[in-house]
Amino acid sequence: MCGKGEWVLRVDSRERVVIPAEVRRALNVGRVVKMYVRGGVVVLEPIKDPFEEVSELVEEVSLKVSEEPWRVGEIASEQLLGRKGEALFVGEGGC
Repeated sequence: MCGKGEWVLRVDSRERVVIPAEVRRALNVGRVVKMYVRGGVVVLEPIKDPFEEVSELVEEVSLKVSEEPWRVGEIASEQLLGRKGEALFVGEGGC
């Protein structure tokens, strides 16, 4: 697969859709995807698992937790999101 293709997929009884294995492999889809609706089209975008990123950040934080324990989450969130104040999940769902 070279980045283009078209598939007809079934929605199962629990309202799930399975991304074909060849697509997952070609796009390096892990356990997490970002979903949004654009122009009436559902878009799935492969992203890195936020929990994995937070785990990696734990090693990068050079803060004495015993002195400022409340800052650990704040610093991890800022580094994970790339800039202060940006929301991880945008919108309220729906179309």
